[in-house]
Amino acid sequence: MIMWQTKNVFVDLETLVLIGIALAGEPSLAASFAYTDFDSAPGLILQGDTTLVQNHLRLTPARHGLSGGAWYDAKANVQNGFQTIFQMQITEKGAGGADGLAFVIQNNPTPALGYAGCNIGYGGITNLLAVKFNNYHWQDHAYDNVYGSYDEIAVLVPHSPVTPLWDSVSNTIAAATNGVDFSDGQIHTVKIVYVPGSLQVFIDDLDNPLMTAYVDLAEVMNLDNGRAWVGFTAATGDSWQNHDLISWVFDSPEDKISNEANISPQMQIGNPTTPPAPVYSGRSMQTSPPTPLVVDPSFGYRLPGDISLPYPIEASTNLVEWSPLTNAIFYFRDPESTNHPQRFYRFRKN
Repeated sequence: MIMWQTKNVFVDLETLVLIGIALAGEPSLAASFAYTDFDSAPGLILQGDTTLVQNHLRLTPARHGLSGGAWYDAKANVQNGFQTIFQMQITEKGAGGADGLAFVIQNNPTPALGYAGCNIGYGGITNLLAVKFNNYHWQDHAYDNVYGSYDEIAVLVPHSPVTPLWDSVSNTIAAATNGVDFSDGQIHTVKIVYVPGSLQVFIDDLDNPLMTAYVDLAEVMNLDNGRAWVGFTAATGDSWQNHDLISWVFDSPEDKISNEANISPQMQIGNPTTPPAPVYSGRSMQTSPPTPLVVDPSFGYRLPGDISLPYPIEASTNLVEWSPLTNAIFYFRDPESTNHPQRFYRFRKN
């Protein structure tokens, strides 16, 4: 049995297998797959400075100015929901350590690799969503003027599918830093659960989400019949560190093995059937329906397409006195709404 513990999270991966499917006359399509380790990398597209090192997938080694990427070699169905769990480890920090890694969904003709440094390997790419794990900060982050003060997890999308994504506040739709520490040299377990309209990120505590981003992939990306490439990027800059993946599980309820004859010949097959659900913290990782989302009592609203950053959002309890709310690209949330018997909102163009 393969089992390890990280911050009270037990992971049993003994029964996981790697499975792919191919439909006759069509490109290969990704089903549920799992890498219990990375002693080899069947079914992965490796880019840039990514290599295999001692059963780890090293997205970038601890040298300055590098970038790397790793993608499953078939597009996965992401539009209707998915769940992914992976373990990561950051080691050998140099000059403070930088820059970070990201789980990325992109839909380009072939998987693209972006710029190094603060762009973490996804910067400059179009038609994507990134969940970044960034432990390097500088003054371009409006919420941090102190170098190296904390680790950050954030969800970023470009302003449109044809606009390049850059690591900036204007592209960030959700971020968390409070109590986040993943660059301590230890192995950390991350779970990402997406249902249309909401994406939740968990780290180490796989029962309680660290944060929820309100986003619909079908609105912010141009998908290929609901599908896109899934994988990881990482980068170093003037500071550096090893960015390692220890394991990776991905599950989409839309992609299920239904016919043994459809198994892709290029995949390593442990068992020509649908794999049993892996067990995390004593509970099965459900494939359908997705993990329920935590109820948010605060009022939130998905913005109309013509309401963007030039339109400040204001709130009032009496239609006379108005106070500004933090604007967003696709969605805003008013945490004060639960403190008032009534609340009004308006969009005012500068």
